[in-house]
Amino acid sequence: MSDRKDMELIAELVPPGSRVLDLGCGSGELLAHLRDHRQCSGYGIEIDDANVLACTQRGVNVIQLNLEEG
Repeated sequence: MSDRKDMELIAELVPPGSRVLDLGCGSGELLAHLRDHRQCSGYGIEIDDANVLACTQRGVNVIQLNLEEG
């Protein structure tokens, strides 16, 4: 169970085994939670170097991209 209630509420809305695209995924905490607790797979999109590194360290698939540039 997560310490963050918001993450639990979001996870309840995602069907188990779903494929997820998280735009602006930050440190990848939500994607890691969905992977570990809902057996989801997917990718995160993030621009910040530190957050991309954090995603990688969590084992979350991440693409470094500026969404505003398309």
